Amino acid sequence: MVWLMRWECRYSSSEMLYLDVGSDAVRCYLDHSPETAERWTFAEVLAGDHDAYVRNLFGEAAVDELKTAVRHRVE
Repeated sequence: MVWLMRWECRYSSSEMLYLDVGSDAVRCYLDHSPETAERWTFAEVLAGDHDAYVRNLFGEAAVDELKTAVRHRVE
C-alpha cells in the first residue's frame, strides 16, 4: 500500500501521532507502533465518523483536508 498524504501532531512529549491517507484506507497510528494502526474506511471518513478525533488532535483545517484527500482517492 502506498500512503499518499500525511498529517502529524505531537501526541505527547515523546510521541508523534500520524494520519495517513492511502489508496484504499486512512490509517491513524503512533510513531512507535505503525503495525497497530487504526484503519478507517473512506466511507467512515466521508460520513464524519472521525471528525471530532481529527479536529481535536490535528486541528479544524485537517478535517476538511482529510475529506478532500479521500474524495480525490475515491474518484
